[in-house]
Amino acid sequence: MQRQQWTYGSPFEWLSSPEPMVWRRAYIGEREQIAAARDFARALFAGTAREDDVASIVTELVSNALLHTRSGQPNGWFGLELEYADLSYIGVTDLGGGGTPTVQPAPPPQSLEENGRGLRIVQNLATSMGVHGHPDGGHTVWADVDLRARDNPTVPRPDLTVVPAS
Repeated sequence: MQRQQWTYGSPFEWLSSPEPMVWRRAYIGEREQIAAARDFARALFAGTAREDDVASIVTELVSNALLHTRSGQPNGWFGLELEYADLSYIGVTDLGGGGTPTVQPAPPPQSLEENGRGLRIVQNLATSMGVHGHPDGGHTVWADVDLRARDNPTVPRPDLTVVPAS
């Protein structure tokens, strides 16, 4: 989806975007809202055999938005956008700040480090993923999930392109 604008002053501006409407919700930028966003996504994808994957992706993307951007600061917010289709779209919009989200290299197997694993988890669950936007005005970190791969979601599909975030 082509994004027109990256500076949103309020959740209302983001929700009323002229882009095609799918499911969109804006949440206050508090850690308690991670569960609310995850449960909303899981409910929308219930019965697809991928609802747990979608819930995990939402959890990781929202957690990153709250931890690494202005979304987690006072008066912060984040947005969740979900498109239910054969190739479903999951996007979390943040307020920017910090750097550009990237998939970190895997730590050594014996490492107990817990930070830096979130986008790698998303990359492993999604067919493709990426980032739109800029640190100054905000990002949308997105992932596509193939609902057609219900029987074995980890088997690569030759007809789909994987575009990992760089």
